Amino acid sequence: MANYSDTVPLSQAKARLSDLVRRVREEHSSFAITHHGKPEGVLLSVEEYEALLETVEILSDRDLMARLDRGLKDERAGRLHSHDEVFSEK
Repeated sequence: MANYSDTVPLSQAKARLSDLVRRVREEHSSFAITHHGKPEGVLLSVEEYEALLETVEILSDRDLMARLDRGLKDERAGRLHSHDEVFSEK
């Protein structure tokens, strides 16, 4: 299971929803919501959720990942150009 701030049974989550949402917003907490002891959902901030979706989108883009890999290999091999070399006005 992922690293959550806390695991909360569904019955408690219903009763404490306002407090849990406040903690997500103010403390950047995340909560696993369980039903009959089994994790069934997650409460996290919209910002964190959108960041996760963006990460999945990037990792799913094979062309982008290949270009990033080539760039990292170029960096390790010292094949770099300065900003001025790339954007010089000639």
